[in-house]
Amino acid sequence: MIGSIKRSSGATNTSEAGINRIVEGTIIEGSIRSESNLRIDGEFTGELVTKGRLVVGPKGRVKGKVHCLCCDVEGTLEGEVTVLELLAMKASSTVQGDLYYGQLSVEAGAKALGTFRMGVAEDKSSKTASKEAAIASLKASRIPSENEQTQTQEKKVEA
Repeated sequence: MIGSIKRSSGATNTSEAGINRIVEGTIIEGSIRSESNLRIDGEFTGELVTKGRLVVGPKGRVKGKVHCLCCDVEGTLEGEVTVLELLAMKASSTVQGDLYYGQLSVEAGAKALGTFRMGVAEDKSSKTASKEAAIASLKASRIPSENEQTQTQEKKVEA
């Protein structure tokens, strides 16, 4: 029927609009993968991947690893977040963690804490140095003491 949408107490998929929805009062833990848009007014913890837009409603709360095309935040979003296009933070939003985005829009009053980077996350494993390499680098960059500098200068004078 036109205009009627079956509603349940949990997650719903309104196929007419192509929006999956987690309603207020629903708590989900785990992994979500979606080809379409997703709106969260409840709570979600885990890994969320959508090829569409993610909307975190005013009472919505998302925590974990998120990867989406676009993201509008009115509630709380925290974790490692990758937004390929626009990350829009509304005045009521709280966003924290490691965020990667194509474009960023922040309204006055939005709370942001963490690392915000334009672009896609790089592979961290290839950039992390071993403990031994870090110690070797520190030793090589050590500043000599005054006593060592004096001894070096005396050796140059003798030669």
